[in-house]
Amino acid sequence: MGIFLGLVHHPVLNRHGEVSTTAVTNVDLHDLGRAGRTYGVERFFVVTPIVLQRELVGRVIKHWADGPGAKSPSRQQAFARMSVSPSLDDAIESIEALTGEKPKIAVTGASLVAETTPFETVTEMIRNAGPPILLLFGTGWGLAPEVMSRADIRLPAVAGPEGPLGYNHLSVRAAAVIVLDRLLGE
Repeated sequence: MGIFLGLVHHPVLNRHGEVSTTAVTNVDLHDLGRAGRTYGVERFFVVTPIVLQRELVGRVIKHWADGPGAKSPSRQQAFARMSVSPSLDDAIESIEALTGEKPKIAVTGASLVAETTPFETVTEMIRNAGPPILLLFGTGWGLAPEVMSRADIRLPAVAGPEGPLGYNHLSVRAAAVIVLDRLLGE
């Protein structure tokens, strides 16, 4: 069983709660690529429908995985596990092609409190070699309802001492690392 990471740039919500598309940022690629490699993620998918952004991500991946940047072994290993996809469905198809199984989709969000699966339960699924899991994170103001409704697993919000309804506005990079550590950390 494998765990896969997806950083979704569409469909996500903007600050007004409308479905939107966000821009890819270089820091997300570097930080989430390294986090994914640290925690044994099989592949990190950057999901964006914008052709120019996919081309940019492809150039960044090539530089660090196969080009001059590959002289840095830690970056090379992180970027060698990265792919860019035009849609969530494309990422799912890629996982099916790699594993022979359709992945379970796991989501989280800053306000998820109801109908969630404890981290420990998902960790046991991973340890018991269950089906592949695609762990999705949304940019902007989070995953759009159409993505959330596809989830097989809803992980609890990452929350500080005030709880999920208090101040809770982590960067996607910080939230992803916390979730990866809760699921896969020692």
